[in-house]
Amino acid sequence: MPRRFLVGLTGGMGSGKTEALRQFSALGALTISLDQIARSQALPGGPAFSKIVRAFGPGILDETGRIDRRKLAGRVFPSGAALKRLENLTHPLILKEMLRRMSRFSGIVVADVPLLFEGSHEKYFDATMAILAPISLRLCRVSKRDPLSLSEIKERMSSQISDKERRKRADIAIDNDGDLTGFRRKVAEYYRAFCLMAKAKIGSLGE
Repeated sequence: MPRRFLVGLTGGMGSGKTEALRQFSALGALTISLDQIARSQALPGGPAFSKIVRAFGPGILDETGRIDRRKLAGRVFPSGAALKRLENLTHPLILKEMLRRMSRFSGIVVADVPLLFEGSHEKYFDATMAILAPISLRLCRVSKRDPLSLSEIKERMSSQISDKERRKRADIAIDNDGDLTGFRRKVAEYYRAFCLMAKAKIGSLGE
């Protein structure tokens, strides 16, 4: 049976959790992105594609027959009920794939789970980590990265829990205030700590 130490990583839009996941991978951790799983499953032929189209109609498709993520977002984010419907359709499939991948890995495994606490998924991990950043900086990052209006960004952020709640619930919180070198140093320090914690966990399993 593979021996592993599982870390659930989370953070709001623009917090820097993708950069954190990239750094963990560079340091040697095996990484999983639930956003990437969701995108793959929503492609034509994927397990979520037909479910989403049936629920929200062909109007969410682009000219190539793929789901237009911005059109879909325009349907679900203004409505709490619609967003919940989408989550109920897709999250069980995404979670199943995450657990399947984690079961096959050994060593340090870090999974980027955007709705880690909203979905009460912390039970699947040995430790949880939240990446936090000032809201003004997050807005700036997302506006540069994504073709979204300020109102669209704020609407999506409002559907997530606050950084205050993330800090309260996470085992570890890293503040990402824009100093990339310092941020990467913090990630590296925690990676070394996870390696020590993994050795302790694996050692106790062997007793």
